[in-house]
Amino acid sequence: MWSSFTYEEPSVSSLLILSSWLYLLNVFGYLAQRLLSAGLLGQILIGVIYGTPLARWLDESWEEAFVAIGYVGLLVVVFEGGMSSSISTLTALLPLSTCIALTGLLCPIAMSFVLVPMCSFSFVHAFAAGSALSSTSLGTVLAVLNPSSIGFDLRRTKLGTALLSAAIMDDVVAFILVKVLQVIGAGSGSGNSGGGSIGANIGRTIGVTIGLGVALLLLSRFVLRPAYRQMRTIRQGRLVTKGSLLLCMVLVFIGMVAAAGYAGTSPLYGAYIAGLACAYLSEAEPGPSPPKSLSVELLPTRKPARSYTFPTTTPIPTPIPSPPRSPSGSFADGDSRKKPGLRSTFEGVVGPLLNYLLLPIFFGSIGYCIPFVPLWQGRVIWRGIIYAILMILGKGICGAWLLLWRRRKSGWKGAVFIGLAMIARGEIGLLISQIAYHTTSPLLVEDEFLIITWAIVICTIVGPVGVGWAVKRWGRKILEGGWE
Repeated sequence: MWSSFTYEEPSVSSLLILSSWLYLLNVFGYLAQRLLSAGLLGQILIGVIYGTPLARWLDESWEEAFVAIGYVGLLVVVFEGGMSSSISTLTALLPLSTCIALTGLLCPIAMSFVLVPMCSFSFVHAFAAGSALSSTSLGTVLAVLNPSSIGFDLRRTKLGTALLSAAIMDDVVAFILVKVLQVIGAGSGSGNSGGGSIGANIGRTIGVTIGLGVALLLLSRFVLRPAYRQMRTIRQGRLVTKGSLLLCMVLVFIGMVAAAGYAGTSPLYGAYIAGLACAYLSEAEPGPSPPKSLSVELLPTRKPARSYTFPTTTPIPTPIPSPPRSPSGSFADGDSRKKPGLRSTFEGVVGPLLNYLLLPIFFGSIGYCIPFVPLWQGRVIWRGIIYAILMILGKGICGAWLLLWRRRKSGWKGAVFIGLAMIARGEIGLLISQIAYHTTSPLLVEDEFLIITWAIVICTIVGPVGVGWAVKRWGRKILEGGWE
């Protein structure tokens, strides 16, 4: 007997709840952007109100669906971050990014052992806490770096590239730590330490991470880029449409996310390197050659009135330079310069969907994953605040590498900016803490879980607000010291 899902008209109350949820996510994002320069905080608040923590207006099945939809939004925004990067700049700054990432990883873990005497954590539980707070919310970082939030495209500068690559490194390592905690939690319950399983998981994740990067590099260099060049020249560029370019991006995106997830590393890493591959392909598009020293895409010289849209991320249009004379043998058809490119197609087709729907749902889903009511216990609050201060310092110190790297005192504003941008923990921190809390043999008891949640929440507030303050106060001066 055949079967199918029974179609039923949604109730009026369901329609009102869903429509108001989607609308208010954007409204509160707009208000929080105006007041705090961090629209995501307003969307997280709406998630707390509508979801399980308070009103419980969203059914559990809806919350599960919104988590999945929101995570797609996170993957897409990570893809956009990779596509907005400069490959040459990323390569040159890889040692600096590695130092920033290692500092942001090791300092929170080391500082978390203060929980042993302060809150009577065991050493294993303190390590679980440090693992949750060692991550950096890549989604939050990309949201606060968006051009519509700060007035210029910081993602394509040296400072932005170093920040994004450090954040993705921390998230990949956080994914490894998730596997470690799962093995420890399962092994503790069975009396088995699981040392062999931990080693196998770590080795597999590291090997897959490196292998995927190398494989995509070779594929992009010898297959994808030549094919993309040919596509833009064949039949006078008639194959180059927004639909065909969107298909190219979707295939690369889905392929790398699937490869990363099934192979055993973070899907976020797959989305990021897929974006890097598309950035590499976009260099094959006709247009002015990129300058040797990357400069910021500035707005017009006169100071415009700052405009806000409902979501925090709508790309600011930048002046389009007139196409230069085509060099000999570059492209057969001069009209191909008028064809859309990968970045412009993404901004025009995917950007509105991402900014008005996927990202608000993502940050809203973070909100109802926060155990809001149990947090307000005296014995938990003061411990959580002290731990949060330590975790802010643990990530804030990352910015010192900018001062040490070239020893330029004029770069201290960029150092402060990097430190503030690395603070937010967000979705990855909540994921790791909940895994540690719900393992077979829990690595966190209830009070410990709530203390860690306090630290995650406070850091996720302080990071975006601090970045907004720095940009308002210094503007483009944060790029002083050669970080433009």
